[in-house]
Amino acid sequence: MLIEILVIFIGLIFSYFLKDINFLSLQFDFLKTGSIYPDFLLIFLIYFSLRTNEMWGIWLGFFGGLLEDTTILNFHSNNSEYIQLIGIHTLIYPIMGFILGKINRYLDIDNIRTIIFVTFVTSLLTRFMIWFIMGIIEEFYQSYAFIGPSIYTSILAPVWFFLLKWIYHKNEL
Repeated sequence: MLIEILVIFIGLIFSYFLKDINFLSLQFDFLKTGSIYPDFLLIFLIYFSLRTNEMWGIWLGFFGGLLEDTTILNFHSNNSEYIQLIGIHTLIYPIMGFILGKINRYLDIDNIRTIIFVTFVTSLLTRFMIWFIMGIIEEFYQSYAFIGPSIYTSILAPVWFFLLKWIYHKNEL
């Protein structure tokens, strides 16, 4: 059991670094959104929340959100400085993990359409809640990208799910 937990957390850290280095990022000048990139950490959270239960979703969401919050940099448009906001992802990711862990019984988690739909909706809701909380704390950013990263993440999710299923060799832990 301890080795399984260690291997899962190594996968969590690996997913974090894939997102942090902007692996497979695309550059767009449309609506000044800049680059969009798939959220591998969120896909990892979605995978394990759907494959296990809500407690795994909460804990993986907490540690994944903590990893994400250690390096989140938010562009402040007034004076071009970066301001760090810690705690937003640590709040939102466990909520998403809990919800996905609760609804996993009602979904066909091996269907590609289900994976794409759940990943798109979860990514969109997560990005909206992050934008909303950042807006309450700092200010609402008009150039915050919602749809592009959500679509890109959901398109790559079935491939990432397949790789995770191949690596972990289990449907449920």
